[in-house]
Amino acid sequence: MKDCCKDGCKHTTEKLVVKKWINYIVYTILILIVGGALTLQLFS
Repeated sequence: MKDCCKDGCKHTTEKLVVKKWINYIVYTILILIVGGALTLQLFS
């Protein structure tokens, strides 16, 4: 029973880490798009 609980905790922490990195990637892409649009508006 304890081994099963430990494995479940590992899977949840791995999912949280993956979800965190996906969020970082999505926010970085959004910031790049918004920054690029602002740069184009200012210098074109």
